[in-house]
Amino acid sequence: MQKNYLFNYEYKNAKNFFERGKKSYIYIDKKKFIDLGYCAGSLILGHNSNVLKNSFKLLLKNDISNFATTNVHAVNLSKTIKKILPHYSKFIFCNSGTEAVFKSLRICKAITNNKKIISVVGNWHGSVENTLYSADKNLRPKKISDGLSKSSKKNIVFIPYNNIKLSKKILNHHKNKIQCIIVEPIQGCLPQENAKKYLKFLENFSKINKSILVFDEMITGLRTDCKSVQSIYNIKPDISTFGKCFGGGMPIGFIALNKKIITAIEKKNLKIFFGGTFSGNSVSMYVANRNIKYIIKNKKKIFSKINGFAKQFQKNINGYCISNSINARVVKFKSMVRVIFSKEKIHNRIQRDFWEKDKNELIVKFKRYLFDKRIHYPDNGNIFFAYSLSKKDLEYLIKTFKMALKSFF
Repeated sequence: MQKNYLFNYEYKNAKNFFERGKKSYIYIDKKKFIDLGYCAGSLILGHNSNVLKNSFKLLLKNDISNFATTNVHAVNLSKTIKKILPHYSKFIFCNSGTEAVFKSLRICKAITNNKKIISVVGNWHGSVENTLYSADKNLRPKKISDGLSKSSKKNIVFIPYNNIKLSKKILNHHKNKIQCIIVEPIQGCLPQENAKKYLKFLENFSKINKSILVFDEMITGLRTDCKSVQSIYNIKPDISTFGKCFGGGMPIGFIALNKKIITAIEKKNLKIFFGGTFSGNSVSMYVANRNIKYIIKNKKKIFSKINGFAKQFQKNINGYCISNSINARVVKFKSMVRVIFSKEKIHNRIQRDFWEKDKNELIVKFKRYLFDKRIHYPDNGNIFFAYSLSKKDLEYLIKTFKMALKSFF
């Protein structure tokens, strides 16, 4: 979950917030930190990449401006995205992942006129009122924020990630009332490469019961080997939401619709509003298009490096933990990494929370230790690797993480 403040255990004053970034570093005044967040995973190339800098220069040189209407840069970006997501027929641009999610839910509500949103435990869909809930141990919704309507709590239903048997039971109970099933195929709270069977189950259930399946690939889109989780697993959701990495450092979100959804909208003659002053704005569209084209052209070396670094980090830390009987493990999906403060084999968020519940004080000390060693460990625990990270810095990260884990676990 992204909070509206930066992780900082020692400082209260505004002068001590992060103020600039370059490659794999972010700075507080003159203090340099290795960043493991990269703007919540958005910056595959690192901070202030040459692609981003050159894009800004060209924006000014070519007098590219915003128009609050359809523009050629949005059209060009659509064509580029189509190369990565060929099975989608339409892309709707907005300014954030949150916007993309709540507009996708609006589409589902308009088509089905049903109320029940099926959410998978461990998902994070931004600050969308309909999904701002977590699940207790009995899968009952608990609000994450105040100011939510009673109806949103009443209409969200949780199913457990990677638990087909219980998920099927819950889905069957609500199958005639489902507005949509929405899932992060790979969750930031537990990024692992063991979800294909469960995701296929959701796809099959949706097809049989004519439900709308929504994949929220805000984190995994483009970061998954210049593709998406659905691409590598050969799954075809009806709607998907993307953003983050596609923007290359600019705010972006977009909704991808397949022919089935477009046909349903046209057949029912639905009028669904998507507009916004800066939705599909020229600046974000232009920068995003240059960023994606660069990543497509250089995908082999980019993803070989960042996936390899993540694998090396996981192998070294886990080997050290096993050899020294440390109660922690690293899990990963591609270049997304997370430290789990347990040696148990964990399959979902419920299990992770159970094994970590008595370790909060130690986790705080662990994070403070890394901060003192000039490593920015994201507040939500989601670690990402970027192309700008050097081998020397990777070695420093591995060494420091080992010392931190040995000190507290």
